[in-house]
Amino acid sequence: MSSSPTPTGPGEGSPDGSTNGSANGSPDPQLPAWARQKVATAGMTGERFAAFIGPRAAVYERKFAPFAEDPSFVPTWNWSAALFQSAWFLYRKLYLSAFGFMILPGLAFRLLTGSDTQMTMSELQKPENQGLAMMQLGIGISSIIAAGGLGNWLLFRRARAALRLADMQALPEAETMPWLTRVGGINRIGVALAVAVFLVSTYATLRA
Repeated sequence: MSSSPTPTGPGEGSPDGSTNGSANGSPDPQLPAWARQKVATAGMTGERFAAFIGPRAAVYERKFAPFAEDPSFVPTWNWSAALFQSAWFLYRKLYLSAFGFMILPGLAFRLLTGSDTQMTMSELQKPENQGLAMMQLGIGISSIIAAGGLGNWLLFRRARAALRLADMQALPEAETMPWLTRVGGINRIGVALAVAVFLVSTYATLRA
């Protein structure tokens, strides 16, 4: 005599699909890839999301929509990140990325050319430095493409981590919202400093 199968509960992966995750809130490894990805991007809307993102939260809800299908990486485009690069990453408190876009172009130039020539206006005008000038232009264009293509994804990853941490802390909503605003939001002071440094360095290059 065969025993009847034990019914599954709502939190045990019922066959009607009433749950998409494990008990701890992480994606169930038994789910198909597309279902695990949906769980990974859950909560990326609403008041908490808006509190973290700050200005233009509704815009970033649309920008992050492609990551619902593949949160690992989907090429998107952010004009602000492309045009302002380190300043934009500082503005969005992506400090490690901002530092990377500050130093990596110069490092790439030295590694690819083997030259430590400071590309001032006078150096750019020398015929023997035309190859270096073209290389610098190529690196600059590559940096623009990288910043524009990665900006949304890097901000998405930071937002997702902050929202997950807020859930883990289980604080009252009255404390969670200010915390998300403080951790996320924007950094105007950092942008002002970055712009000041850029203007000073540009002036020094033009004067040289």
